[in-house]
Amino acid sequence: MINKLSLMGLIGFLGLLFVPTGEISYCAFFAFFVFFGYLRVVPDELFVTYVRKAASTAFFIWVVFFCIIYTAAVLMGNIELFTIGFPLTFAAGMFTFICMLVIHEFVEQRGVENGA
Repeated sequence: MINKLSLMGLIGFLGLLFVPTGEISYCAFFAFFVFFGYLRVVPDELFVTYVRKAASTAFFIWVVFFCIIYTAAVLMGNIELFTIGFPLTFAAGMFTFICMLVIHEFVEQRGVENGA
């Protein structure tokens, strides 16, 4: 059975757009290759719970940052702030998701090693 979370690793191939365009910002997509590490992880109930917790936390972080950036762009009348801030809010959400998932897995692994 394939872990569906590992399919997010396919987004990493968008980083190859750097080659024809020369735009260095496409290289950020290579970070999605991290998700290929979940290819062999069996998605049991605990793993699904961890993914849901991490995803919900990341979603709320993203919404809060997005509202702050959007409000600041409107109040300042500077659309460039929104253009710069939107990718940063997405990155903050992804960073939160990955960190939360790694923390949950680390705590679970530590509990297994301690015999808990």
